[in-house]
Amino acid sequence: MKLSLKESKALIGILVVVLIFVLMNTFRAEVKGFFYSFSAPIQKTLWRAGKRSSDFLTGFLNRRYLKERLNELELKNQELIVQIEKLRDLKKENELLRRALNLGLEKEFKLSLAQIIGKDISQDFILIDKGTKEGVLKDMPVITEEKVLVGKIYEVYEDFSKVQLLSHKNSVFDTNLGLAKGQGNFNILLELILREKTVLKGDIVKSSALGGIFPQGLLVGEIQAVKKNDVRPFQQADVKPAFDISKTGKLFIILEF
Repeated sequence: MKLSLKESKALIGILVVVLIFVLMNTFRAEVKGFFYSFSAPIQKTLWRAGKRSSDFLTGFLNRRYLKERLNELELKNQELIVQIEKLRDLKKENELLRRALNLGLEKEFKLSLAQIIGKDISQDFILIDKGTKEGVLKDMPVITEEKVLVGKIYEVYEDFSKVQLLSHKNSVFDTNLGLAKGQGNFNILLELILREKTVLKGDIVKSSALGGIFPQGLLVGEIQAVKKNDVRPFQQADVKPAFDISKTGKLFIILEF
């Protein structure tokens, strides 16, 4: 049977399609392998780049997290240091109060513990951290835990006070040996010492209750040199104060005596 031209073309087309299908099934693995081998380097490069980006992002986030944690820990550490210092100060205050109790100061006076917060050595003044809030008033005596007289309250503010030292030039008070006058620069001059009274270097000077400025018997200092003149009716003496501001941090204010 003879096929027409049109039928022949259709048959040839069908045969070509079948042949292509057979060839594709036969060489599918080879074709895939070709495309895989061609695209593999590109995929490998992209994967490595993606991995590096991922590692970088992970490292960046980790560093940021660690930095935040370090900042938090540093802040907590600073808070702990402040708390420790407060506890140390409280411990020192308790020790001072305990020693004061052992010395019987609480039986003699009503006290308030104060901290030195400033010094004007050239003017013989110091600042303490207690004021009107704690009942501090002008002219109240200030002493150390060893009952050494330091001075008196000169000016009072809400949270602090200015203390005039015994050696201040305007300081005048009575002692067991005579009238004490501040000379400035931590020097005290003792005047009006009776001529017939024996006063020697090394003698102890204590406060007198005369005048009502200070309580009786507080340690003032030690005689350094005696000045005696036949013309003058009284003797004089240089006194070294017993307090040492450079080594003192805590003081007691005598609220009542």
